[in-house]
Amino acid sequence: MSTVKVKVKVSTLISHLEKALAEREARYKNQEKEQAKYEKAVEAYNLAVLKLIKAGKGEVEEASRNHYYERHAKNKGKASFSVTILLPVGSLPDEPERPETYNDYEWKREREEITQAIRVLKLTEEQFVSASTYASVAKYL
Repeated sequence: MSTVKVKVKVSTLISHLEKALAEREARYKNQEKEQAKYEKAVEAYNLAVLKLIKAGKGEVEEASRNHYYERHAKNKGKASFSVTILLPVGSLPDEPERPETYNDYEWKREREEITQAIRVLKLTEEQFVSASTYASVAKYL
């Protein structure tokens, strides 16, 4: 069995880590815009599904009354129902994909680890990175 030996230059690794940090920062800063765009896409999707239902494309499978809804004073005199409607899959529009969320703690932890790795790599006088060093930062590339 043969093993592969890879030598990675410190300068190359630093530039890749800086690029990974910039990508994560952009993702963190843009997540609110992406979430708002997703919510608008979901509204459009729901409207398209309602149009299909109103056009008679769906078949009601089950309906049940929500009694809990009527317990609140603001809902007195109103009835709420849950309805299961079967629609042909081919007639449905593409459902929007939820963007990945990037939590504050996750962003802070990754930013700190990447910046710390960059600082340490800038201090080294070695031309190539050791395998253990590369393995510890490879998850961010």
